[in-house]
Amino acid sequence: MAKRILAITICLLFAFSMVTFAATKFSDVTSNYSWAEEAINALAQDGVIAGYPDGTFKPGKDITKEEAITLFARMLGSNEKVNESVVSLSSLIYEEELESYNTYAKDAAAYLMYKKVLTAADLVTYLSSTNKGETLKRYEAATLIAKCLGGDIWLKTNPEVTLSYADTSSIPSAAKGYVYFASEAGIIQGMEENKFVPMGDVTRAQIAVMIHRMVVRMDYTYAEGVISNVDTVAMTMTIRNADGDSEIYSVGNTVAVMLDGEQAKLSDLSVGQEVIITFSNEALYSLDVVEMPVDESFEAIYKGKLSDNSQTKVKFTPLDSDKTLTYALADDVVVSYNGGKGNLSNVSVGDYVKVSVSAGKVVIFEAESKNTTIEGARVTAIEFVPDVLITVETKSGDLESYPVKSGATIRRNSAVTTFKDLLVGDKVDITLEYGKISSVVAIGVTKNITGTIEEITISKANSYITIASNGGSTKYSLSRDLGITLDGAPATIYDLRLGFDVEIEATSATITKITVKSVAAPMQITGQIKLVNTTYNMLVVTHTDANGNTVDTQVFAKDNVKILDSNDGKIKYLRDLKPGQNVTAAGAENVGIFEANSIMILTNTN
Repeated sequence: MAKRILAITICLLFAFSMVTFAATKFSDVTSNYSWAEEAINALAQDGVIAGYPDGTFKPGKDITKEEAITLFARMLGSNEKVNESVVSLSSLIYEEELESYNTYAKDAAAYLMYKKVLTAADLVTYLSSTNKGETLKRYEAATLIAKCLGGDIWLKTNPEVTLSYADTSSIPSAAKGYVYFASEAGIIQGMEENKFVPMGDVTRAQIAVMIHRMVVRMDYTYAEGVISNVDTVAMTMTIRNADGDSEIYSVGNTVAVMLDGEQAKLSDLSVGQEVIITFSNEALYSLDVVEMPVDESFEAIYKGKLSDNSQTKVKFTPLDSDKTLTYALADDVVVSYNGGKGNLSNVSVGDYVKVSVSAGKVVIFEAESKNTTIEGARVTAIEFVPDVLITVETKSGDLESYPVKSGATIRRNSAVTTFKDLLVGDKVDITLEYGKISSVVAIGVTKNITGTIEEITISKANSYITIASNGGSTKYSLSRDLGITLDGAPATIYDLRLGFDVEIEATSATITKITVKSVAAPMQITGQIKLVNTTYNMLVVTHTDANGNTVDTQVFAKDNVKILDSNDGKIKYLRDLKPGQNVTAAGAENVGIFEANSIMILTNTN
């Protein structure tokens, strides 16, 4: 996705071709429409809805689907200046989906798609050449209302709703949940005789009342600024506004976070990003982050500053160069120090800095001490090609990757060693020098585990084996000097098979040794259940052996046996098996006993 969307100019089109926003009463909003007068005037004053050049509003005129799309987008803030970059981003993201639609509501539709109100499939319903001029129906209004208010999320956990309208049967089944949600929210009401009248046409006056109720209910307000600090432990974010003032916001799990049109987490955000904040009833509601356009970014060593009457300049030497560069600071430069809010006076010559430059000026200046320490992290991956790169999970749950400096030292379990002995899962304290690992102190714990191979993944970068043990499954990385024995003989990972019973020696989350004591040949029998004994996890299956004889075989189900019923595709338990059912049991013979690790119910004659 293009990052420089801020330079895109989008002309926002209004819902009606004749757009004279009115802050005063319309000549035709008479006593007959007293019930809608307050809503109409309020929305007109806020620029959400428009009148006509002759001073009328035409409250009794039907609203088209195309007009409705723009109105609902405005209700969610598409006409707010603070959201211009979000509208531009939306139009860019959904340009391809909207390309074939001839409508003035493209930007509004894109914004609603960004807000998860519309899907690509909905565009045909509301904006196709055939449908865009059609009158919006009451059930369609209820659907849009519910989606704008987060009804989709609520209905996922409350799929069964009961409507009390007398004409419930005439409401399209796909819309019933939305009608319920919008009605319960008090945004749309029933008609006479307790009927909803789903196919009834919606007028301009009616839609104004509905939109106004939503505006009052949600009470959206907006702010914007630049992120100057992100604290993933305290779950807070510091925003600096255009006046240079900073505010700290707590970002809970209920706050929707969007990063360049994608759902994100607080840990995905970083210093220097522009953010639009939406409040609902003065509480933080959502964050929309649009990447700041940056021409180049690099890591460097800070060499000091120069100041004159007009501007401040900084000097630094990029890590991959001996040349000293000088750049002026942008007026709105974001400065951080050691991960927190800072200013240039905090930075010392020799400190490590990450610099982002736009239009020839520094816009982001992230500084850290030459040497920094990360304590209590856990190794999640180690790469040796082309250079050593170690990825760790920090205490706060963030994944960070660091290159290893030439000559770096490592101590593991109090012994001086090399990075080849570092294992995935080790707990580490890391010292960084100019962003590269200069030393590691690691602790690894060795343990022996008995279990069954559940999954094997072999790749050039990292290979893994998942072991099922004690009712759970654990994924282990494989050490580079892994030792494998199979029936007492040396073997390789390619000799292992799913279902093998193994003993492993693991250090941290890495297997260093695998022992397969006995490999039984796989067996499979197909026949009819004669007896089921749940006390001993056993059943007797009558089947035909290799010699054509009818025999009874005792089948013992292993603790992790999987039983699948082919009749309904559901997982079953041993207690569900009945005499007379035809089954296929797969497993192996162990010391003369057939042990099944999977059973398929083929037919059910009972």
